[in-house]
Amino acid sequence: MAAPLLPQDVTEHLTAAIQLSNKHIQLRFLEEAETLLSLQMPVASIVVAGVVLESFIAGQRHSADPNELQRIEKWSELRNAAVHPHERIVNLAEAREMVAGIRRLLLRATPTGPQLAFTAHPNRGPESVRGKYKFVPTSSEEFTARKVNELRLEH
Repeated sequence: MAAPLLPQDVTEHLTAAIQLSNKHIQLRFLEEAETLLSLQMPVASIVVAGVVLESFIAGQRHSADPNELQRIEKWSELRNAAVHPHERIVNLAEAREMVAGIRRLLLRATPTGPQLAFTAHPNRGPESVRGKYKFVPTSSEEFTARKVNELRLEH
């Protein structure tokens, strides 16, 4: 069996950082959708929010509750109606509800954080964390929570 290129704790930290980066990008797209709403452009706003929704769905690793699935399905249909205007005309209220709902969904969804970097794992020796990181008492979970909180303060 080949040895992994990166230790598991480093991989977990990188994964958490990438997830937060993706969430930050998705929230910036939602800001653009809100700007489009302020310009009275519901179709464009729905299309941008739909891209965020599709990105969010693609990154999901757990199943959502039935109410959440209904809202996601409704928003997907709304996006389809915006892209194919011969089906029906979308209005500003629907667009506002969709953008706000997707923002709530993004901010509520917190990924399951990785394990603490300094916890003993059965497959690893006691010296698995080396160098300056050996004495850093932080975890990917704490890092993720801190960054999510920073994103919430920005918005």
